Amino acid sequence: MSAAPLRQQRAHAPRPEAAPRRHLRAVAAPETARSLVPFAIACIAVVLAALASVLLINTTMAEGAYERRDLKIQIADLHVQQAALQETLDTNASPAELAKRAVRLGMAPASSLGFVSLSDGIVLETGEK
Repeated sequence: MSAAPLRQQRAHAPRPEAAPRRHLRAVAAPETARSLVPFAIACIAVVLAALASVLLINTTMAEGAYERRDLKIQIADLHVQQAALQETLDTNASPAELAKRAVRLGMAPASSLGFVSLSDGIVLETGEK
């Protein structure tokens, strides 16, 4: 048998019944693509808001750094002032300085030492110095 008669038999052979075909129907047109403009505007707004917040935070931190520097300088000045006042206090509290200031006020050294009894109000003298 040759290949030509087989082709003719297959071509004229009845086809088995296929499933019934569905009828064609009209479909709705696809939706038009939405515009990307609102999305792009939203993205730009988010980026601008982030940049603005970073700028605000950075400015606030820089301002705090300047305040911190000023406070450190003020603390250093106060330490110097405290040291000077402590030195003045130590100088004024020395016995020699107290004696000089007493003489300037017209005070004289005591010839004898005494104590006051607070309960009785009596002056108790111990004798010569």
